[in-house]
Amino acid sequence: MNLCIQCPRECKTDRESKTGFCGVTDALSVAKIMLHEWEEPCICQGAGAGAIFFSGCNLHCLYCQNCKISEGERGEIMTDAELEEKIIELRDAGASCIDLVTPTHYTERLIRILRSVKPRLNIPVVWNSSGYEKAEVLRELYGLVDIYMPDLKYYSAELSAKYSHAPDYFTVAQAAIGEMLSQVGAPRFDGDRLLSGVIVRHLVLPDCRRDSIELLERLRDTVGQPTNVILSLMSQYTPDFYIQSHPDCTHRALCRRLTSFEYNSVLRRAEELGFEGYFQNASSASSGFTPEF
Repeated sequence: MNLCIQCPRECKTDRESKTGFCGVTDALSVAKIMLHEWEEPCICQGAGAGAIFFSGCNLHCLYCQNCKISEGERGEIMTDAELEEKIIELRDAGASCIDLVTPTHYTERLIRILRSVKPRLNIPVVWNSSGYEKAEVLRELYGLVDIYMPDLKYYSAELSAKYSHAPDYFTVAQAAIGEMLSQVGAPRFDGDRLLSGVIVRHLVLPDCRRDSIELLERLRDTVGQPTNVILSLMSQYTPDFYIQSHPDCTHRALCRRLTSFEYNSVLRRAEELGFEGYFQNASSASSGFTPEF
């Protein structure tokens, strides 16, 4: 019996026969494979990023925009060999990278797959995660991942407990980002195309601007020079996904859109701290940018 402890939840589930906290067994469940044009520009040049969306998630945020798959309800079971074949097909279709979306709960399987397929790729592998990952497990990905793209969601333990049932979120994500940076170093480009590095995503939430500012200040301490990472500061929060799951609007802040004042105040602080990267305008706050699953 192999009890799962590969993510910080350490739910100790026998995922050969049962679903873990992540909502899936250890069988690879893939919700969608596509050329994705709406990722950060530096990883979706040309035909787009070769995105592979995995079913399930070890975080389960209340406002998840991919809620149709994060609960593990949708997905096609694939063997390791079948997924390797799909990765090669994406490469051949002109993908600018292989974008592994929400991969954390399949890390052990993906290590084996990447060891096999990586020598046949001439494009970067992107680890597109929630940031809620064990640094010691990420260490096993050394040499297999070129670009890490973690979320950094909250600084406050109260917020992360309330919205993602993970009061230790920041401490865990901070250590994970430190490990990612130690593996791939500062961003390295070929023209406009990112070859390796860390992109840290942060979604500013309604009524959370002070937490976002504190988070950015702590992030700067974590990474040393702010230009050691690329910051993707997002304003795309939409209450659509939260209200679908919680029509009673238990958490009132999540039932409204982000204001320009909230986002711009966080953006100003990011600039003062010396971060460089991407920011969004209000038109991005739409469910229309979320792939259909």
